[in-house]
Amino acid sequence: MESRAGVADVAPDRVVDDPVLVDFVDGLTPGELLGVLAGMRPSALVLDALMTIDRAGLSDVDAVAFLQVHQRVAAWWASVGLEAVIPAATAEPLVEEFTLLVPGSEEERRIRIADVRREELGAALRLPAATAQDRIDTARLLAGPLAATAAALAAGEVTDRHVAVIVEAAGRLPGRGMRDDTERAAFTTACADLERRVLPTAARVTVSMTRATARRAVLAIDAAGERRRRREARCTRDVYVVDELDGISTLIARMSTEAAHAVMTAVEALAHDDRFTPDPAATMGEHRAEALAALVLGARDATGAGIGSGVVPAPQVRAHLDLVIDLPTLLALADALGGGQSGGPAGQVELRGAGPVSADLVRDLLTDPEVAVTMRRLVTDPVTGHLLDYGRRVYQVPQRLREYVVARDRVCRFPGCRRAAARSQIDHADPWNGGGTTSPANLGALCLRHHQIKTHAGWRITDSRPDGSCTWTSPHGRTYEHEPPPY
Repeated sequence: MESRAGVADVAPDRVVDDPVLVDFVDGLTPGELLGVLAGMRPSALVLDALMTIDRAGLSDVDAVAFLQVHQRVAAWWASVGLEAVIPAATAEPLVEEFTLLVPGSEEERRIRIADVRREELGAALRLPAATAQDRIDTARLLAGPLAATAAALAAGEVTDRHVAVIVEAAGRLPGRGMRDDTERAAFTTACADLERRVLPTAARVTVSMTRATARRAVLAIDAAGERRRRREARCTRDVYVVDELDGISTLIARMSTEAAHAVMTAVEALAHDDRFTPDPAATMGEHRAEALAALVLGARDATGAGIGSGVVPAPQVRAHLDLVIDLPTLLALADALGGGQSGGPAGQVELRGAGPVSADLVRDLLTDPEVAVTMRRLVTDPVTGHLLDYGRRVYQVPQRLREYVVARDRVCRFPGCRRAAARSQIDHADPWNGGGTTSPANLGALCLRHHQIKTHAGWRITDSRPDGSCTWTSPHGRTYEHEPPPY
């Protein structure tokens, strides 16, 4: 088709009716237009001009040029969004304090909630709490001590991923808490030094090379703080699981460098040991995975005997897993995702906290003589999958009712929060002292932060239902729906 702007094969994403833009692109080929745009500062005009180009009809050379301009525009657009974060979350970290009396005494207790506006931002944008907080922290730094980095992002000289590396490095500099004028001045000076050392490199190289440059810069700026940073970083040690697809999960452990390499050495030693061959045809990566599991859960050699102290200790570990399986699948009358033997519906099998798993895997576990099995009846709604009954009749708030709510909710009830219900508090949606009942319809799991936000910071549950679903109303008056993950 022939373009009003004179560029062949214009995509119909945007009708070019701006006379300035029409004059700008008139008569230019895509390659010529991209050459002009490459020399311009990213802006709405550059974005509009990009949208006049038919991406599918580009040559390979022009396509690469398009992506270069697009990346610069994307960086500029990211900077525009970060500018709006400041008025949404305040320019300075906001810590709200509340005083309450301890029940049955005159003792006062103070509760502090940091950045309570984070929840509004996270819920509105469907962001996890940690991601929303990272965005707020980044916006504050770019509006202050990292202003040169903000300018580079707005100019499209660096990407948002480069910015993330610089922000992370800034978080290791002295005075980063900015608790007083002295710390603020020290941090501002250190950030300027960081930008001077890193930004010129970041504008030319990849993210990983920028990260290496930033590490060297931090060491040069604050060599004396290396011991302090190591000590402070110890609190970030953790072990957690990322559930993937096809029955595979990634087990991640953050630990000291020396401990991590010691663990890896032990894994390598066992993976290469001739007596430990779970599957001789497996890849070395599979051997390492099996070796790690054996180190934690108890190792065995190729004969099935426990491996002694000569190779690796075999600790006695008791692991607990919650598996959810319906009766037809348990009896092999149906298979999860595959339908029953008579063509009936697929069975339902789930590892609680990880999601669907293979029915064969569950049946193998149940028949393994070394696996202790405790079975508990769970009744779910056949349409919604929400838990209806825990197999007991409950009249009070005891441990049994808590177990029911934990099994039903599975995670904190705040929209987007994924903290496990088992590590959360059980909250009355309508307060007990305001007439709220102790019943499944009025009870739900809330992590400590979101329990405090509901109690003190203006968030309200306006509708709590027996299946665990509920409606939240924010201090801004927006409403957000929450449903527990179905079985």
